[in-house]
Amino acid sequence: MKIFYRQLYWEILTVAFMATFVLTVLLLLANASKEISVLLTNHEVSGFAIAKLTVLLVPFVLTFTLPWGLLLAVLLVFGRLSSDRELVILKSSGIGLATLIAPVVLLSLVFSLFSFWVNAYLGPRSQEAVREEIAELLRHNSLSFFSTGQPIQAFSGYRIYIGKRDASRAEDVHLWELDKQGHPLRSIRAASAEITPDLNNNRIILNLFNVRLDDHAPAAPDDVHQISSGTRAAQFPMEVPLGDFFTHVRETRGPGLMTLHELTSRIFDPAQILRIGNMSPFLTELQKRISFSFASFTFVLVGIPLAIQTRRRETSAGLGLSLLIVFSYYLLFLIAETLKAQPRFFPEAIIWMPNVCFEALGLFLIARVNYDRA
Repeated sequence: MKIFYRQLYWEILTVAFMATFVLTVLLLLANASKEISVLLTNHEVSGFAIAKLTVLLVPFVLTFTLPWGLLLAVLLVFGRLSSDRELVILKSSGIGLATLIAPVVLLSLVFSLFSFWVNAYLGPRSQEAVREEIAELLRHNSLSFFSTGQPIQAFSGYRIYIGKRDASRAEDVHLWELDKQGHPLRSIRAASAEITPDLNNNRIILNLFNVRLDDHAPAAPDDVHQISSGTRAAQFPMEVPLGDFFTHVRETRGPGLMTLHELTSRIFDPAQILRIGNMSPFLTELQKRISFSFASFTFVLVGIPLAIQTRRRETSAGLGLSLLIVFSYYLLFLIAETLKAQPRFFPEAIIWMPNVCFEALGLFLIARVNYDRA
């Protein structure tokens, strides 16, 4: 049995490592970050900086791909054992199903322990590092703020739209000065603009050309009938401060960016409870980190009996089955996530629903497979 267990561990770990690596690379390429994509598209930063940001995202991506990789390994390995009738041979040798799968379940708990460390500490730290790195890149590559064809809302008190841009020269520029509620106080349209970063004074200078300015009524900024229009200028310089943006990035940290220790400190601090009031998002995030760490254990309980019953050794079949399981599991998580701001629904308890449902299903399927083998 030691030789069999050694071979079983080797197969599962090899396939799990390869699957996790491939899934991590694919997920990084497919959805690394919207901000990174913008920086790369505009060619404003070096390839090294993009590579650094991508590496920083790996721990966060591992929270999803590590359990999925183990699930895929279990489906492929046990699917092959079932297809090659090796399980029948083991049964005839007096080896029961519990004895066969116990080491794999133990391995899944080791994966879950590592996932807990990633979810509790490494993942949030990597996300925060990515945010700070992007802010620093934007600080020294300020032109990267000005993407084309979409609203730019990075600057406090302003909304900007640029039709075309070639380096520091922009065309078809629309700019809105906003009040604290986000209502427009002034709208500015310019045929072109010259963008000049002024990092010494923590600002960006926009030199607008062929400008038209429309002032909105402060009492009714959304009322188009009260817009004072018609002011024109051949050239109109204005400055956009950068300080508020970087202060906002560094000071605003939601529950998703906090480590487990920071979450528990916030939840059990009476002063924070009085200040925030609704602690449900923090409680839900705490329970999510813990429950999400058991995904590897849950996937193994479901994956082993499904692989034995389907008897498919093909990679495509294992990948399709794993996709179905992962999608269903994370869909339940998303449902619980949408309720985290509604304490009356107890989202911190609902967040455990995927594990409870899938583990109950896994135990049922294992009992059924064991009965069929008897």
